[in-house]
Amino acid sequence: MVVSMSLGYLFMYLPLLAAVSFVIGASRHEQKHLILEQTKRTAIWVTSFMLGIYVVLQLVSWMV
Repeated sequence: MVVSMSLGYLFMYLPLLAAVSFVIGASRHEQKHLILEQTKRTAIWVTSFMLGIYVVLQLVSWMV
């Protein structure tokens, strides 16, 4: 069994990811280039974490 996700969920994930990343970046820095750098790092971290969870769920579904 394959864990699947509709494209609609991806379209909801991207604005949420951008909003969360910008808020975290803006709450830590005041300069524009530092905010954008922090935003990029946060977006990569959150996406990596979510992909890790997806891989674990995929492995569990294959073992069952």
